[in-house]
Amino acid sequence: MSITRFTTCVGLGLGLLSLPGCDSEVEDVEAEVEFRSGWNHAPEFNTGSYNVHLERTVRFEHAAPGSDAAAGQALFGVAADGINPDPSGGLFQGDSMVFGGEVTSNGRTCFTCHRGPDVDWGMPVPPFSDSVPPDDPLFTGLDADAQGDPDGEFNLDELGLFKIRPNRFNVTRDADDPFRQVFGWRKSPAISDIGLAHGLLTDLRARTMFELARGAVFSHTQISDARFDDLFSQADGDNLGAFMLGLHTDPALAALRDPSDPGHQALIDDPFATVPVTTRRQRKGRRLFKKHCMACHNTPNVFNNLDNIEPVGNGERPTSFPPMAPAIGRGFNVGVAEANMHGLRFTHDNGDGSFSPIIIPLAEEDGTLVEHEIEFDIGLAATTGRVEDIGRFKVPSLRNVGNHAPYFHDNSVDTLEEVVDYFCSDEYNNSPAGQRYPIHMNANKRAKLVEFLELL
Repeated sequence: MSITRFTTCVGLGLGLLSLPGCDSEVEDVEAEVEFRSGWNHAPEFNTGSYNVHLERTVRFEHAAPGSDAAAGQALFGVAADGINPDPSGGLFQGDSMVFGGEVTSNGRTCFTCHRGPDVDWGMPVPPFSDSVPPDDPLFTGLDADAQGDPDGEFNLDELGLFKIRPNRFNVTRDADDPFRQVFGWRKSPAISDIGLAHGLLTDLRARTMFELARGAVFSHTQISDARFDDLFSQADGDNLGAFMLGLHTDPALAALRDPSDPGHQALIDDPFATVPVTTRRQRKGRRLFKKHCMACHNTPNVFNNLDNIEPVGNGERPTSFPPMAPAIGRGFNVGVAEANMHGLRFTHDNGDGSFSPIIIPLAEEDGTLVEHEIEFDIGLAATTGRVEDIGRFKVPSLRNVGNHAPYFHDNSVDTLEEVVDYFCSDEYNNSPAGQRYPIHMNANKRAKLVEFLELL
C-alpha cells in the first residue's frame, strides 16, 4: 500500500474503520514501522555452538524407496480404518539373537502413546485415567520406560509424562557410564505434520524417521536395556516412516513435501495461506506473531523451525548405529527446563529408597570439560555432551495448537494464555533464546496473539 493511500484514509476524517480495506492497509503500514523497531529475526547464519551449517530451506525427509505406508500403519498398531487401534501387527516380539533370548511384548504399540487422529496422533489431556482404562498397555506397560522409578506412575497419569533416557541403547557408552543414567520426563507430542519437521524427538536427537521409530520401539515395549535390532528391520523402520510422513493436520500441507505439487510454491510464498484470518483482532494477532514468534516458528504454514541440513548417508542405518551426532535441526533453550515448574526429580534411583546426584562431564566451547550435576532436563546436551546444548529442545509445530494442551515438553502450563504469558516473562527473556529474541507485550496484545494462535 502506498503512503498516499494511507493519507487518504486518514484525511477523509471518517475514521480508520469507515472505508473497506483501510483497516488492513493501515495495519500493513504500522507493521512496516514495527519492522524497523524491534522485530525478532532468525539469524541468517549459525550462531553459538552449532557445528553443522543449517540452512533455511524448504526440504523434508522423503519416504524410503519401496516403503509401504499401509504396512507401516499396521506396524504402528492402527486398524485398517485409520482411526482405531489394532495391536496385532505392531508387537515386536520373538526370539532375538541380539537381545540374547525371547523378547516378550508388553502389549504397547506406537498407537499406545499416539492415540489416533482425534488427538492429532498425540495423547489426551491428563490425568490419563480419566479417558484410558486401567488395563490399557499405557498403564500396564509403565515399567518399560519408567523401569521401577517411584515417580513413574504419578508422572505418567497425572502429568502426562514419560521417562526417557536418551543414551539407554547407545552402544558407544558403557553400562556404567553416567550418561546412561541421564533422563527426562517428557510428553508424548502430537505427531501430525511430523514429516514437516527437522530433527525428531523432543530433543532433536533422532535425524531420520527410522531412528525415531526404532528408538521408540526399543524404549516403550520391554523393560531391559538390551536391543533387539534383528526384530526391527530396515523395512520395518522405512514402512513406519512412510506411514508417519503422511500424517497431516491439513491435507493441503502435503504439498510442502513435494516440489512438483502445484500448491508447493504457493504455501512457501504465503506462510499463512492455510490460516483463515477474518477479523481485525486476528489480523493484529497475526502481525504480533510475525514480529515476536517467527524467528523460531518460521516454517511456512506449519510454524515449527525451518532451519535444517539433510541427514547424512543414503537412509540406510547399520543395526548398531547410535543416535549421537549434531542435530540436523535448530533447537532453542527458552528456559522451561530450568524453571522445572512441576518440581520434577532428576536424581538417580539407587533401588533401595535412596537417590544419588547424576554428574556428567560436559564440554565448554573451548573444549574444557566441566562436571555438571543434573538438576533439570538438560535436553539435547544429554546426547551431544556440550554445555551450549543444555536445555535445547525442538521447536514444535503450532498447527492445531489450541487442541494440544497442556504445553511445553513437560506439560507444565495448561492454556495458550499461560504460554503467551510465559514468553513475556523474565524466565523466558533471561533465557538464552529470550536474550536473543526478547518479547514484551501488554495484556491487550497478548489476547490478540492468543486469538490468532487459536486459528492455527
